[in-house]
Amino acid sequence: MRAYCFRSGHIEFGSTNPEGTLPIGRSRSEKKLREIVEVNARRAYDGKTLLVPGIPEADTEEAALAAWRRFRDLVEMRLDGRSGWPAQA
Repeated sequence: MRAYCFRSGHIEFGSTNPEGTLPIGRSRSEKKLREIVEVNARRAYDGKTLLVPGIPEADTEEAALAAWRRFRDLVEMRLDGRSGWPAQA
């Protein structure tokens, strides 16, 4: 199972990353991946849509990519069983 996001920050899950999306993480356990992403993601106004924190508010592509990298690194840390926060770039 893979988690990925669109430029808007919208997060989805699937067996592959569609073209044009950014990978967030992958795991053999769909449940584990979903739990980690759902706990650390932001919710859209509808209360259901998952968003990468910082991407919807980003003023530049650079800021959006920095938010994606931080979230991707956080998800990978949690999948590896590590606590703490990713290093700031």
